[in-house]
Amino acid sequence: MEAVTGPWKQLLLNALESNSHLRHSSFFQLATVGLNGRPSNRTVVFRGLEENTDKIQIHTDYRTHKIEELRHCPYAEICWYFTDSWEQFRVNGKIDILDESNPDLNKLQFLVIALEVL
Repeated sequence: MEAVTGPWKQLLLNALESNSHLRHSSFFQLATVGLNGRPSNRTVVFRGLEENTDKIQIHTDYRTHKIEELRHCPYAEICWYFTDSWEQFRVNGKIDILDESNPDLNKLQFLVIALEVL
């Protein structure tokens, strides 16, 4: 049985393909909620889509503030602008920290986080 995906997914894949000649097309902004309740925004790199899902993958250093913020409030939004096609995608959902199960975080420099679109 094939997984059901959101209508935005194919549009995003098309935008990635048509803008693939631009190195910066794999960068987008990730907004989280800081521990103080205020918005926090940063640029991250697209690392792919989790197979058979609508989850957008990002790799990040586990020592960054965003991990602490996401443990506190796992909801986030991305904003992704493609300069050649003039397309903007705003996607929000819940972040899953996928590699957090490793008991020795000193050996795990990067975590994989995935935005599950709600």
